[in-house]
Amino acid sequence: MRRRTVTTALAAALTTSAATPAIAAPPPSAPSRPGRGPRRGQDRAPQLLHDGVGLYPRVLRLTRQDDPTERLLASIVTFEGPSGSGAIWESTDGGASFTQVGSVFDDATAGGEGLCCATLFELPRAVGEMPAGTLLWAASVGQDRPERRMSIRIWASTDVGRSWEQIAISHVAENEGGLWEPEFAVADDGTLVMWFCDETDGENHSQKIVQQTSTNGLTWTDPEPVIELEDPSARPGMPNVRRLRTGAWAMSYEVCGPKDFCRTFVRTTDDPRHWGDPTARDAVIRAADGTEPRHTPTLLVDEDGSVLLGSQMHYMDDGGLSPLNGQVVLRTNSRSLQGRIRWVTEPAPVPVEDPWDNYCPNYSPTFVRTKTGHLLEITTAPGEDELCRAWFGSLG
Repeated sequence: MRRRTVTTALAAALTTSAATPAIAAPPPSAPSRPGRGPRRGQDRAPQLLHDGVGLYPRVLRLTRQDDPTERLLASIVTFEGPSGSGAIWESTDGGASFTQVGSVFDDATAGGEGLCCATLFELPRAVGEMPAGTLLWAASVGQDRPERRMSIRIWASTDVGRSWEQIAISHVAENEGGLWEPEFAVADDGTLVMWFCDETDGENHSQKIVQQTSTNGLTWTDPEPVIELEDPSARPGMPNVRRLRTGAWAMSYEVCGPKDFCRTFVRTTDDPRHWGDPTARDAVIRAADGTEPRHTPTLLVDEDGSVLLGSQMHYMDDGGLSPLNGQVVLRTNSRSLQGRIRWVTEPAPVPVEDPWDNYCPNYSPTFVRTKTGHLLEITTAPGEDELCRAWFGSLG
């Protein structure tokens, strides 16, 4: 997937008023919804999260806070003119509404240097001096600088996202190749693991997925390959890691490039630091009806152990666009993601009209199951003014 950012010139040209988004109506004949469980409430139509640039959304249901109130925390990458920052949003009503409660700023992104592809994570247990419940936000920084040397930067919050402190620059590129899409997990022994995409080995690998580990969040090991395919034109990327109900771990990822077309794959492991042969090829994911998810895959392990897979676009097995492109997600009742896995389609909470291979429409959608039983999605769509905004909605 090619990444794009809002440059100074583009940001100046865009209007600030909300415009009609490319949000689609649900398909008239909705696919089946196995694994959803009983309906607990009414569907909630898509709403605007932020009337401004909103890119690369992430959402969490917090589980390690002292306050018994259920909190959902969401983040987007946004821009005010050339200045990029993270916007932190909170919901205390099961995703019916969100309020901005914090921002993540850095001098390195204040002058148009570039900010992209952020992730939001709650520590499930203590890591070093950081207690359980500490929030981490990490992003790719510096892609728009001349003679760029991109970096992965990490911030932490101990007040439920109200304030943020940069705690680490885990890696700086050794050349002009990109570093993209950080993702976190914590192993059973308390080791913090981070994955990201590395374009700095261009002659051998156009892009690969690498990982670093840390025992304190402050200092990090050198990157090691997780997925680096033998075809130098292959571009594995967009890692998204979740723990399955079986205790194993799953990573969804895409492989772009002239031979792979941003198809979606999933790999599993018992230890999030060890994923097997980095050159191995996993099976392409297709639903039972032939729907094939492509571009920017994301995972949700639902309350019943079923696994939901979101993606930007949907194709049919003949290579053409699916008539449900951007309007569905995939789900499997396979709790282990082992053996023959049957995926089926179901409606997306925020259907996006005709997404295409672009940094905005339905790019890296994010999902959470709320305490009220709603399946909440946050995704992005351009308006008539071409401004990319984030939208949220739920199915009951």
